[in-house]
Amino acid sequence: MLDSYGVESYERERERVQLAILKLSDGKEDKLREFVAVAKRDYRDVLFWADNPEEAKLDTPEKREELKKMFEKFGIKPPEGL
Repeated sequence: MLDSYGVESYERERERVQLAILKLSDGKEDKLREFVAVAKRDYRDVLFWADNPEEAKLDTPEKREELKKMFEKFGIKPPEGL
């Protein structure tokens, strides 16, 4: 399954992307399949997620606070639950 990435000419950095996929999949076949599919669409996503795991998290208290400040800066009331 992993070798299915890198066969097309536009699928760049084959070894680096495959290592990133392995790291992200954490030994789970369903995740491996998912990350291979993501890499085939845009390999930069898996590279970013593997190289920057903390920054790649979607929901952290720090990001929520950053968003709140951004809303306030523009004079917009932040959404409920943010």
